[in-house]
Amino acid sequence: MIQANWLKAAAATVAVLAPGHINAAYGADRAPATQIDADADPADDSHGHPQRLARAGDDDAAEVVGTETIHVTLPARLHRHGLAVPARLVRPRWSKKVGPRPAMLVLHGSGGLTRMPKHAGEGDGPCSHEMEPQYERWAERLAERGYVVLLPSSYEARGFCDMHVDTARIPETFDDRPEAVLGRLYDVDAASRWLCDRPEVDCDRMGLLGFSHGATMVLLALHWQIDHMLDRYREHFGHAIDIPIPDLAPGRPEFQVGVAYYPGCGFDGVIPLATDRVSSVFDKYHPTAPIHILHGDDDPLVKHCSERFGPGTRPRQSAQVAAHIGADDPFAIDVYHEARHGFDNAGGSGKDEKSSNSPADVAARDKALKVALDELDRHLR
Repeated sequence: MIQANWLKAAAATVAVLAPGHINAAYGADRAPATQIDADADPADDSHGHPQRLARAGDDDAAEVVGTETIHVTLPARLHRHGLAVPARLVRPRWSKKVGPRPAMLVLHGSGGLTRMPKHAGEGDGPCSHEMEPQYERWAERLAERGYVVLLPSSYEARGFCDMHVDTARIPETFDDRPEAVLGRLYDVDAASRWLCDRPEVDCDRMGLLGFSHGATMVLLALHWQIDHMLDRYREHFGHAIDIPIPDLAPGRPEFQVGVAYYPGCGFDGVIPLATDRVSSVFDKYHPTAPIHILHGDDDPLVKHCSERFGPGTRPRQSAQVAAHIGADDPFAIDVYHEARHGFDNAGGSGKDEKSSNSPADVAARDKALKVALDELDRHLR
């Protein structure tokens, strides 16, 4: 979210960095989900016991021997709307004590992070405790590669589970598309601050991964003019929505890379679509860090993301901004032939994004997986 390295140097902005605490080594095998206090002292482990701090050299020869999933709640004090956000923290278990590790913030799509409850009274919130299989796979995959993974549940925080089948419970503060985009931007901000302060996280190596609506949030979280975007929308459209649009607090952590699976790049009007030379460069989209979009040409949402398959509004804007400021353009996109929306879930049992088991979707899933992991590892590991 935040400022690119070139912008940071120009503005002399100092990011808030994580404390230099060290993660304890965890036992082997995958552990059951547990609960921790999100407001606990970061120097304590998940059971409240102080962690021994390891030297940087202790990372040598450490191996991931399992993972653990922890239920957390991101405290309301970090959220500009005062909202407490349920989340899952999935982290590696190491063969020995290690230093702070790279981290990933993973953002769910419009089907939500967790499943609808199968019966009344299941769980202690509006949704099941069970994550969608797609996100379980990704969290495990990333944790096994040494990443600390945080998955905030934006819909649970607002009392519902799924934008498609749980419409009766969607609050009026979230039932308009710009409200959903802006509301989740504050979720990302709170999640990034919480993750940055974790003792096991290297705040200088944080990335974003999102799917569908969550992928749109990845793009917006990396926008070079977030503050201006909020000011502009508040001035022109703030009267038409049911949520306040406060400024983000200073000292936001920086993300180093973003991977976005099949986003909508129209951004629901939050950023203008103008690409003419007269429009202000500050009203145009440009990412502050490398962003890699993975899309299908049989997905109507591709049109504003790609110049080959539509007007390509966002890549055109990003190139214009890059030329204006004299910087490299970090916007990249791969589009897979005949792949449809939700191809990452091809062959899976999750319902987050509608998909099929067509050969094109399966091929796109496999190719995109390699691109995504290579991109994350290149910038964070």
